[in-house]
Amino acid sequence: MGTPIALDVRYEQRPASDILGNGSDVLAVFEFGRSPLDAVDPRHVPVALPQISEKAVVEVWRAAGPVESGKLKHINFVRGLDLSMGHIALNLAEFPGIREASYVAYRELQDFLGRSPHHWPLKIWNYIPGINEGEGDQECYREFCVGRAKALAEAYGDQPPMPAATAIGADAAEPALQVYFLAGALPGLNVENPRQVNAWQYPRQYSPRSPLFSRGTIMQVEQSRQFLISGTASVVGHETHHDNARDQVIESVRNVNSLLAEGKRLLGGDQPSLGDSGVLRVYVRTPEDLPSIRATLGEIIPDEMPRVYLHGDICRSDLLTEVDGIVNCP
Repeated sequence: MGTPIALDVRYEQRPASDILGNGSDVLAVFEFGRSPLDAVDPRHVPVALPQISEKAVVEVWRAAGPVESGKLKHINFVRGLDLSMGHIALNLAEFPGIREASYVAYRELQDFLGRSPHHWPLKIWNYIPGINEGEGDQECYREFCVGRAKALAEAYGDQPPMPAATAIGADAAEPALQVYFLAGALPGLNVENPRQVNAWQYPRQYSPRSPLFSRGTIMQVEQSRQFLISGTASVVGHETHHDNARDQVIESVRNVNSLLAEGKRLLGGDQPSLGDSGVLRVYVRTPEDLPSIRATLGEIIPDEMPRVYLHGDICRSDLLTEVDGIVNCP
């Protein structure tokens, strides 16, 4: 028997309602292709990104329980023995713009963490309607980064926690900004990719305020280690590489493998791998690219590693695909 993992993540072909109605260890059930405003339970996390060309699944998080749930301002939260999940869905019609909504989301996130026994953010997911809309510094993603940076600066000054993170664009017609997160009682080990410039050190050309996240975070709960992989695309240094989906997904996986190798260098032991222990999310800008992306991943990552393909825009308009996931460490 191997070491039990702290966060069990699986894709299941069952209705979300069936899972929510059973089990004292369910932290979250993610249902793809629905507005986050449709949540019916603190553990229910609809995600506006539709699943493409696969049997419909939900993503289920389980952790040591029993779990308790509640609400603080806009945050629905679920707390287990070692980990908490929090989910924020803000109706953008109630805010002047994405910058203000981002600021409120991250201000409330910091307030929640300060009150929680699990006060260390380990990974944050951001789903932003119309992420590439707007010109120059008025681009939606840049505005989001400015709002986030303001909230974090107010809470932490110039040294905010920067765990792993993902930022993906939902359809511009989606009414809600969505932010959800995983948190623990102890900080994770943030890991950077030697092939890439640290996100918070990006040149000014990308945004007035750089994205504030690490390329990955290793979460440790007792003897369990899991590598939380940030959204990873075909970026080398700070520049986009390749102009086609096949080469971009190959470069993305190369970056993930580099990150995993850096984690091994920092901690020693066996290197985790993109194999059969963990899950992978693959974000696809143009559904017509799915066959190429899926075939390419099938060549370089064993089919035993569960994966789901979601339709979403990437934070740069010249990026066609991105991957993130959770890799269980040996």
